[in-house]
Amino acid sequence: MRAVSNPKRTPVFRLLTVASSGMGSFVLGLWGLKLGFGDDLIGMQAETVVGITSALCALAAAGAALSFFAGVDESVEYVVNETHFDKLTGLLARPAMVGKIGEAASATIKTGEPMFLIDIDIDRFKQINDAIGYSNGDELIRAFTKRLKACMPEGVLMGRIGAGEFAVLLPDHEIRGSMEKVVEKLIDEMMQPYQLNSHLQSVGLSVGIVAIPKDGVEPVLVLRRSNLALQNARASGVGNWSVFHADLGRVADYRQWIESELHTAFDRGDFDLHYQPQLDLPSGRIIGYEALIRWKHPERGMIPPMEFIPIAEETGMIGPIGEWVLRKACSDARHLPAECFVAVNISPVQFMTKDFVGIVRETMASTGIKPSRLELEVTETAMMQDRDRAAIILRQLADMGISVAIDDFGTGYSNLSYLIDFAFGKLKIDRSFVSRIDTDASSGAVVSTIVGLSRALGVSIIAEGVETENQATLLRAAGCEVMQGFLFGRPAPLAIKPGEVRTIVSMREPRVASVH
Repeated sequence: MRAVSNPKRTPVFRLLTVASSGMGSFVLGLWGLKLGFGDDLIGMQAETVVGITSALCALAAAGAALSFFAGVDESVEYVVNETHFDKLTGLLARPAMVGKIGEAASATIKTGEPMFLIDIDIDRFKQINDAIGYSNGDELIRAFTKRLKACMPEGVLMGRIGAGEFAVLLPDHEIRGSMEKVVEKLIDEMMQPYQLNSHLQSVGLSVGIVAIPKDGVEPVLVLRRSNLALQNARASGVGNWSVFHADLGRVADYRQWIESELHTAFDRGDFDLHYQPQLDLPSGRIIGYEALIRWKHPERGMIPPMEFIPIAEETGMIGPIGEWVLRKACSDARHLPAECFVAVNISPVQFMTKDFVGIVRETMASTGIKPSRLELEVTETAMMQDRDRAAIILRQLADMGISVAIDDFGTGYSNLSYLIDFAFGKLKIDRSFVSRIDTDASSGAVVSTIVGLSRALGVSIIAEGVETENQATLLRAAGCEVMQGFLFGRPAPLAIKPGEVRTIVSMREPRVASVH
C-alpha cells in the first residue's frame, strides 16, 4: 500500500516537517549569533564565519533527523497493520495467518494438545461479487466476518486468507462435544441469509479441516491440505465439510486434470446432449424432454456431469458450456415432436450472469424456437443468491413466454416465502424424496406436501428419478401425474433415420399400464 494512503504521515507532510525543522534550526542559530556578537559579527574573519555556518548546518541536519526519526515508531506500527491485518475485516491477513499456524504447530508439539485448522470458503464468491457489485460484496464479507466471530469462542485466531475464504485455528479444548456437531452448527448458522442494505443475500459454504500436528506442521503444507479437504467438500454439494485424508491428493490431481481438459474438450467438441422423456401418466404421452450434457473423452470415456460441472462453475467455463447447451437444445427441439418442449438446466453461476436474459432471447431468435417449447430448470440455490435480481430475471422470462421449473425442490431453503415473489410455472420433486417414497413415510409426507403446495400456487408438478412401478404408483396416489426416470426411459442422444426427423434412440416404451 502506498505511503500516501496513511492519513497520519503523507509524503508532503513529512517533507514539510523535515524542511521546517532544518530551516528553523538554521535561523535559530543565526539569531543566537546575532544576539551574542551584535555588530561584531560583520567584522569576523571569513574562516570563522565558515566554521560557524558549518556548525549551523550540522544543527539543522540534526533537527531534521530528529523530526524524521520521531515518526519511526508510528511508521513501523503502520507497516505492521498494513501487512498483518485485512483492512476490510480486521482479521489476520494470509501472511500473518501462515505465521500463526507455524506458532500453533510448535505449541502442539510441546504441549501435545491438537489444534484444528478450519478452512471456510464462500462458494462461488467471485460470481456473487460480480453479480451484486463490489460494494455489496464488501458489505457481505463484513457481515460474514461479524457472524463468524459470534460463532467462534472468544480469543480464537481467525484470518481472511482469500477473497471469500477464511481460516480458524481452533484448539482442541475449545471444542464442545464432537467436531462434527461444531462444524455442522457452524455451517447452518453461517449459511443463513445476510441482510445487506440493498437485498437479502444467501451463500453456500464448503469447509475443510486438518488436524495439527497429525496432518502436518509446516504452515504452507497445512494450508494446502485444508484446501484439499475444502475442495473435496465442495464436490459433494453445497453446505458440506470434509476432513483431510491421504487419498485427497489423488482427488486433487483428478480435479486438476479435469480443469485443464475442460477448455480443450469444449474446443474439440467432446460434449453432447442426451434427452430423457417426461411422461404424462393419465394420457400416456411424452410431453417433453430434459436435455442432459454428456462428456465423452477420447481416452477416458464418459465423465459424469457431477464431476466436471462444479469445476466448470469454479473456473468460469460454465459460461460458454452453458450457452452451448442452451443453443443446441433449442436447435434440437425443432426435430422433436411438435407437441413436446425441451427442458434445459441452468447453472446458478449462469443464471446470475449480467446478460442471462439477453442470451436466452438471442438464442431463441437465432434458433427459431417458440417460447412455449422451452423450459428452463433453475435450482433454489440459484434464485436465492440475490432474491431481488432473481425475481426480475424470472419476471422477464415469464413475460417472454418461457416456463421456469424450480429444480430439486425441497432440498434447498426452508423459507418458502420466496415462492410468492418469484414467477415460475413448475415444481420438480427431487429424486432424493422419490427414491425413498416406498420405504420412508416421511418422504411420502414431503411429496404430498409439495403436491399440495403446487396446487395452492397454481403451478405444475413433476417428479424426477422414478425407477420402479411402486414409486410411480405412490406418486400418482399423492397427486403427481407427470414423471421422469429410468422407468420410462434413460437419457439418450438424438439419432437420424433416413427420410425421418430425428428421434431418441434407446428409448424404453412408456410403462404406464400398471400404474394407476
